[in-house]
Amino acid sequence: MKKRLLSAFLAVMMVLTMAPMAFAAEDAESVDTGSAVSVQPTGVAMIGETSYGTLADAIQAARKNATITLTADTDENVVLGTYNLTLDLNGHTINGKTEPGKPTITVTARTTIKDTSVAQTGTIKREDTAENSGKGSHYVIDIQGNGWLTFESGNVENNSGIVGVTGASLVRVGDDGVNKFPGLNIKGGTFTQDNFIAVKVDRGDLFLNGGTINSANSYAIEDWHRTTINAGTVNGDVAAWTYSGGSNSSVQLKGGIINGNISSVNYGNAEARKATVTITGGTVSGELDTRSYDPQTNELTSITDTSKATIEVTGGTFDKDPTAYVANGIIVRTNGDGKYVADKPYIATVGGTGYYDIESAFKAQTTSGQPIILQCDLTNKDVFNSGSINRTLDLNGHTYTYTGSEEAFDINYSNVTLTVKNGTVVSANRIAAIPSAMNGTITYDNAALVFDGVTMTANGTSGIESNGMNTNDVVTLKNSTLNVPNGFGIYFPSSGTATIEDSTITAKTMGVQVCAGNLNVKNSTITVTGNAVNKTENDGAIEDGAAISVVDRAGYKGLGKVNIESGKFTSIKAYKWDNSTKVETAFDNSKNVVAVSGGVFAQKFDNSYCATGLTVVSNKSAETTTTYPWTVGIIEVKDENEIKTDTQKGDTQATLGDKIAAGDKTAAQAVGTSVTPTTLTDTTPITADDKAQALTELVKNNKVALDSDGTIPDNTTVTVVKKTYLDVTVTAYDATSNTVSMDITPKYNLIAVAKTGDNQTAQVTLKSAQDAKVGSTEVEVTLPEAFKGKKVYINHNNGANLYVATADKTTGKVKFTTNGFSPFTFALTNPDVVAEVNGNAYKSLKEAIDVAQTGATIVLQKDCTEKVTVAGKSLTINRNGKTFNEANVKVGSNCTKEVKNDTIVVTYTKPSSGSSGGSSSGKTTYKVTTSAVNNGGVNASPSNAEKGATITITLSPDKGYKLDKLTVTDGSGKTVSTVKKSDTVYTFTMPASAVKVGVSYVKATETPSETKFNDVSANDWFASAVDYVTGKGMMNGTADNTFSPKANTTRGMVVTVLYRLENQPSTSAASFTDVASGAYYANAVAWANANGIVSGYGSGKFGPNDKVTREQLAAILYRYAQYKKYDVSVGEDTNILSYDDAQSISSYAIPAIQWACGAGVVTGKSGSKLDPKGNATRAEVAAMLMRFCENVK
Repeated sequence: MKKRLLSAFLAVMMVLTMAPMAFAAEDAESVDTGSAVSVQPTGVAMIGETSYGTLADAIQAARKNATITLTADTDENVVLGTYNLTLDLNGHTINGKTEPGKPTITVTARTTIKDTSVAQTGTIKREDTAENSGKGSHYVIDIQGNGWLTFESGNVENNSGIVGVTGASLVRVGDDGVNKFPGLNIKGGTFTQDNFIAVKVDRGDLFLNGGTINSANSYAIEDWHRTTINAGTVNGDVAAWTYSGGSNSSVQLKGGIINGNISSVNYGNAEARKATVTITGGTVSGELDTRSYDPQTNELTSITDTSKATIEVTGGTFDKDPTAYVANGIIVRTNGDGKYVADKPYIATVGGTGYYDIESAFKAQTTSGQPIILQCDLTNKDVFNSGSINRTLDLNGHTYTYTGSEEAFDINYSNVTLTVKNGTVVSANRIAAIPSAMNGTITYDNAALVFDGVTMTANGTSGIESNGMNTNDVVTLKNSTLNVPNGFGIYFPSSGTATIEDSTITAKTMGVQVCAGNLNVKNSTITVTGNAVNKTENDGAIEDGAAISVVDRAGYKGLGKVNIESGKFTSIKAYKWDNSTKVETAFDNSKNVVAVSGGVFAQKFDNSYCATGLTVVSNKSAETTTTYPWTVGIIEVKDENEIKTDTQKGDTQATLGDKIAAGDKTAAQAVGTSVTPTTLTDTTPITADDKAQALTELVKNNKVALDSDGTIPDNTTVTVVKKTYLDVTVTAYDATSNTVSMDITPKYNLIAVAKTGDNQTAQVTLKSAQDAKVGSTEVEVTLPEAFKGKKVYINHNNGANLYVATADKTTGKVKFTTNGFSPFTFALTNPDVVAEVNGNAYKSLKEAIDVAQTGATIVLQKDCTEKVTVAGKSLTINRNGKTFNEANVKVGSNCTKEVKNDTIVVTYTKPSSGSSGGSSSGKTTYKVTTSAVNNGGVNASPSNAEKGATITITLSPDKGYKLDKLTVTDGSGKTVSTVKKSDTVYTFTMPASAVKVGVSYVKATETPSETKFNDVSANDWFASAVDYVTGKGMMNGTADNTFSPKANTTRGMVVTVLYRLENQPSTSAASFTDVASGAYYANAVAWANANGIVSGYGSGKFGPNDKVTREQLAAILYRYAQYKKYDVSVGEDTNILSYDDAQSISSYAIPAIQWACGAGVVTGKSGSKLDPKGNATRAEVAAMLMRFCENVK
């Protein structure tokens, strides 16, 4: 027996008192199952109603299934051998005292011990101490033979033992020298022995399902056979031991709390015996260790030989990192309180929550809409469907392996996008598909597959496929690789768009094929490694061996545009396919379906595939010329002067909108066609590139044959003609209300014309329907019969401008001059018009006065009660028989008012000195003068103001300069204090005198700050503004390293910036017909429209891609400030007439411009100009946004 084997080294272990040893010698060698040694007083125990003087008497009298209830404390050593006996401690104590060789209780049959007392004071104990350890100490409970004890409640305790030396276990299960397998099931209660082993399993089973085991200085559980811990608390160490004469031992921790260490120990380097600890749950506070015990040296050392001692962790929570012992496939992570958790890895997370299978993650994503993020490599035999929502699978750098027979990913709903990104996909068959179902009766339209940053290998015969029955589907590869070693890459027969960008496709039989819709390829490499395959089926891909294959195929939805911008390609091929004969015929590219504008190619291709102005040429790049000898380019113009230019006015192109009634179409078409400009001057230049493209196109299309030296023959003249015309769409025609609405837009076509000596003329179109840059233009329109001889109100740009003209009484023609185009409405009445000035109409008398030039006559069109002020100019108000009280007209300084019959005449006399002037309120105003300044500029707004008004000073130092000194002095020479709003904006309060502003600049000595954009210098006037708006996420660069400060900004971009400032609140869709629901600006436009920030052009259009003008931007920011309830009164008295082009401000924008100038948001351009109609560049937008955020509150 192992106890005897241990006797030789017990003396050595006497000194090892600092840590608990694995085991110690026990005095007990046999079990006495005789009667109790003393007779207790009557009334110790009861069975039913019968009382027994001793517990032993009660046990002897007990029959199967009996319950013995203690009624008093007793000092006895007893044997529980009756089958299915229950012992209820009932709050009393059984004390085995120190009877040598006898446990307090010996269990030899199935037994239950419990304590039903409320206080739970029932106790089983011995009174052993350190002094009798190794002499007379013994077990408190010993379970032997066929015994099986279920301990439900109560207390078991002893003080036996000298730490690490000798003593008796508190509880023993089995005897390794007896071939019996008893057991102990602890469901509750407390077991305490601090200085020696608490529970020892020699042979048999221990189940801990509750309760508490305490051993402060030794093993709480020492197992030599089998222990399973499901629940409860263990305060002390737990160990599994094995030795050569025993059996394999195992401790299984499935739950509960272990406040101590857990070890697995092999005694004496035992062969063919193994101590095993498996941890699948529970909590462990101490260390884990596998050890070997050497009986010769009495030392415990750590070992790694898993054939002798192992710990395997597949679950649980630990205070110490258990990584060294986790099983394969198990990970260790830390939780919020710093503890370590061992668990099988999450397959994926959604919104920070982990999931053990992809199906659960899929369901969570369906609910939350957040991306599925893989946490490990995944093998899946099932297809990953899109489901009914826009879905993203982030591979997170892992590999997704599909082992099924279909495709790894597919679309199974319309109007959804499935995005896969950032990882690797390996498929036993296809990568992905957008199919149809039920033989095409169910189609998945408006669906998209997007692969971004994915390396894909398809081991079937195809990579990605869509279905020709579907409409408007999308397939996109970005920064991705697609390998199909046994078949073709992408087959796209759907209407919609396939996009290949910054990607690589390598396939055996065909790279990318489109039979319908659009294809865009940019900066990608497409390589075909094999040969074409004969086509036998009527449907499906044609594996023609081409890297890019464009097929005009009967029965499909029709080809759109194929644009090849850049990349490397083995070949490109376009043809018409006959499904019945399986024969290719020539492809008609007269409509420029295929347009190759860049890239290099291994095989030469048809010139007609080249984009306009380009032709197939030799590749001169040393890097790629060997493998890819062909590219596209232009034919060099030897002498640019050989090519002439011409400008012409073209015929108006008129079409009808979809809302014109059938009965009105003829008349509406006649009105649209009649729109004629008197002159139409487009300032768009004809460039050297245009000339080169013209020559290239003429040669490519065999219209011109160059001489051998590459020059144009002497008998041939080449001319680039720019033909400018008006593009008219009649959007509304109502004969009842006598209104006609139309969009009028100047366009131009660029045409290359070749004329030979025999007067043969040939031409090709280079550009069609390009936006023309046309200024003030006189336009003539022939209106319907009802308009003849009558005054016509022409509403331009939804009321931004109102023109007035009289239609010819014979022809119905009207002429008017417009500074802009699209849209216009012609009507015989306009109830909003209050006054007219020089052929323009206004909705208020104040508007008319604000825009009227000095000397103008304002003609009232309706009764008016407005109170207005005329200041700084002379004008006449003709009441035109309408009711208007002259007392409502107030005049500013140096103005006089005189009533002459039906007119009110205001005369302004310019003062001889500039110390004060008039104001819109009629009160005394004072002039603000800015001195001339070197190395920069300065602007003060307003330049005339009353006492107490806020004046904004805006500084604009030249590149490399900064502010040196700013002085503001009043009329007496006293300094006026200023308030710094930003580095370039200051304000002061106007005193009761004229003011002079002085500024000086010096060279900046500090090192310019670094900018992250290559096209933004740190010294650019807009550099700080670009840093500001990009830093706050209001604007982004146009690429990683470019901001494009000189590029124009669109109306959609501006409202998107403001929408971001508001943290993108939810909103319902806007009703503009030109705002697509999926556009990046759609929600922003809807929000801005709902909150009165924008209103669109009318006719249901917003113009999101139109360039925003400076006055439009000011108006949008003005309304945004009103929406934010900011103070916009700062500009009410701002005099903007000091700007040379103030008269060109649209009437609707005047209040906004006044506010923007007063608030320092707009500072004007060089030459004292506001440039209200000029397009706002990205730099100007950035500056205005920064000033708005810093100055407007």
